[in-house]
Amino acid sequence: MTKFSFEVKLKAVQMYLGGIGAPTIARRLGIKGRLSVQTWVARYQKYGIQGLEIRSPKFDYDGDFKLKVLNWKKQH
Repeated sequence: MTKFSFEVKLKAVQMYLGGIGAPTIARRLGIKGRLSVQTWVARYQKYGIQGLEIRSPKFDYDGDFKLKVLNWKKQH
């Protein structure tokens, strides 16, 4: 898996929000697929600019889900 710098991610997000499609951005910036661009855009929209810096696990669980899991573990 190739790691991309913060600057590349930010540029991709700015291009996407400027109306350029993810496949075009991927091609221009040398990214293998559009999925990375879409993931960066989603993280930017959810967490802001810091979302591009944060390395997070593959799955993103909200607090309610985590509490349900902890309660289930406590009961079983």
